[in-house]
Amino acid sequence: MMTMVSRLQTAADLDRLRILGLCAHADLTVRELAEILELRRERVARHVQMLASADFLCRNRQGPWCSYHLNAGGKDGGLAQLLVDLLPHDDGHHKRDLQRLEAIQDARLKGPPA
Repeated sequence: MMTMVSRLQTAADLDRLRILGLCAHADLTVRELAEILELRRERVARHVQMLASADFLCRNRQGPWCSYHLNAGGKDGGLAQLLVDLLPHDDGHHKRDLQRLEAIQDARLKGPPA
């Protein structure tokens, strides 16, 4: 029971909930998350580390980079997915975050400028 309380306390932060919402849609690096959230990378890295330690996020290593995605089917029966499902989809933060995510995904598809 105390483990669940600790995990819920970890998630109980606006920026961390926004990160969970974004990572439910895509594998994202700390740099991409910082750009979308308009937060400093150090702050985002700290939030991501907390969420990964609490088993809300999975880390994917790709060479020197790491990206993160939601651990939707964790051993807890999907607490991370439940929290994301409870996010209000009409919230201004959530809508803006998803629009910025779409812009980043479009830029990925186009590749680096020539």
